[in-house]
Amino acid sequence: MALPKLNKNVLFLGGAIVLGLIAALLSVSYIQERVAEATAAARVTVTETEVVVSRRNLEVGETIAESDMVTRTVPVDFVPADAVTTENYTGFIDRMVRSPIKQGTPLSASALVPMYDKFSHVIVPGKVGYTLSVNENNSISGMIAPGDRVDILLTYDADADTGNGSATKQKQGERVAPLLENITVLATGTQIGDLPDGTESAAFSSVTLELDPDQAELLTVGQKAGEVRVLLRNFEDNTPFGLSGISEKTLMSLFGGDGGDDVEYIIGGN
Repeated sequence: MALPKLNKNVLFLGGAIVLGLIAALLSVSYIQERVAEATAAARVTVTETEVVVSRRNLEVGETIAESDMVTRTVPVDFVPADAVTTENYTGFIDRMVRSPIKQGTPLSASALVPMYDKFSHVIVPGKVGYTLSVNENNSISGMIAPGDRVDILLTYDADADTGNGSATKQKQGERVAPLLENITVLATGTQIGDLPDGTESAAFSSVTLELDPDQAELLTVGQKAGEVRVLLRNFEDNTPFGLSGISEKTLMSLFGGDGGDDVEYIIGGN
């Protein structure tokens, strides 16, 4: 008896189904392997240690109290080599902050200096302390405090020679221009950090600023060239103001005037 012949289409269809099942099984197996690898990676333990962190933001010149310290468990990768620990934290109470410390940041011994230590330790390496005499206006009525940031404007006589060969002068009047921007105040008078609660700040006639050496040069020459004015900015504002300065002549022209005396004065020459 002759066997029935199989239809080629049936054979092709059956083969395709078998190959599809094999491919599906391989895909599921691959996905399961990847999931297992990802799960194993997620289970990698992170080594942690207990250190002392700051309970609040601390600025340069402030004194850290025991109430400002709190213990936290953090990954060892984020712990400084000289971290303050639960075993030695008492030795850092009432020390002065020499660099800003953010809330929750592990405390480091290098960021805290003893109050009896030299004031120069507060100054960031590469910078200098510069004492500037101030009055009621330049101290914002005495409300500037250590840790504040200020800008400094310079007002000077803008009349200058404008001729070629001949000494021709055109009256510009006074001119104000930005001299320094976003400068840290290290001290007001002899006050370095925050005063204890209930203590009134003492009057002061000088502020000590933290400057780059070239900024100290600018300020020194600026005080000789004209009058400096200290501006107090928001505590968290580091935005450049982008000021270019303005003269008395330009200011008056904004109000429809002629900007002052436009007569040219010729001095000397033929």
